[in-house]
Amino acid sequence: MSTANTKTVTKIYFPDGHLEKPVWDAMIKAGYKLKKSERGYHISVDHPNLILKQVRPQIMPFYIMRGKGDGGFTGEDILENSMLRYEKLEEKVVVVEKLPFRPTKLVVAVSEEIYPDVKSIEDLKEVVGDRELMFASEFPELAKKYCVERGINAVVFDPIGKTEASILPPEPEADLILEVTEFGTTLRENRCRIIDVVKETVHSVFIANKDSYANPEKRKIMENVITDIKEVVDSRNLISFLFNVPDEKDIPRIIEFLTREGFDPTVSKLAKGGVAIHIILDRARVKFLKPVIREMGGRRIATAPLIAFGE
Repeated sequence: MSTANTKTVTKIYFPDGHLEKPVWDAMIKAGYKLKKSERGYHISVDHPNLILKQVRPQIMPFYIMRGKGDGGFTGEDILENSMLRYEKLEEKVVVVEKLPFRPTKLVVAVSEEIYPDVKSIEDLKEVVGDRELMFASEFPELAKKYCVERGINAVVFDPIGKTEASILPPEPEADLILEVTEFGTTLRENRCRIIDVVKETVHSVFIANKDSYANPEKRKIMENVITDIKEVVDSRNLISFLFNVPDEKDIPRIIEFLTREGFDPTVSKLAKGGVAIHIILDRARVKFLKPVIREMGGRRIATAPLIAFGE
């Protein structure tokens, strides 16, 4: 009687939107071969124990709470909104890691054309008085919480799409929006003014189903993916710095200097005498280090980008 060959498969939700490119690029650089299906929902990956499916980050916490997937990439704002919406989510979902991608802000904004004199949320309350406002946001639970905290009389709704479009003239659908922004460029281009910053720093996070994360095999796969992504991103400013030292008498002082500067150089013998030296450093230090090494006897100085795996 033969026993079927079973394997533990881990399903990770892959994000669309602003997180898609940084996650995709990081995984490619870490050595994963990724390919989207024709319809774009499934992403093939050269890992026998890994399934990737692309969904909107807004729905990931719900799917993961229900055990439909093991983990996924989303935002702190989305997770907080989901926790307010689904009572049991906090019991079922764990934040595994904050990711080293550029953070965003969670802000409240209005149209400069509709409310030219409004510079703050207090200005808006004074201008509108007791009138019921229309408040658009992809994070309706967070918007409702904001209304309670700020004493705003508003109907909160999800515009299902480009949130800033709902406050643009003529005849806007909303008076204000709660939205995430990186630099505020899109808001400025649409003549929208930020009148309050609800959260200054919103990180991207990897979340997991608690039961899945308690499974050692699934946990190991998820943590390996996260570690690979973090190492790629953390390496973006690192380079290899290589040079030859042909004169034997220059070697001791160069090694002493590099060691004193905090480096642990790799030293290899050259076929015709002398050594080749390799260190890893931040790109910004090259312009200061290069002339010093050249003056001390370093020759054929070269740099190359790298990805440093492990500490």
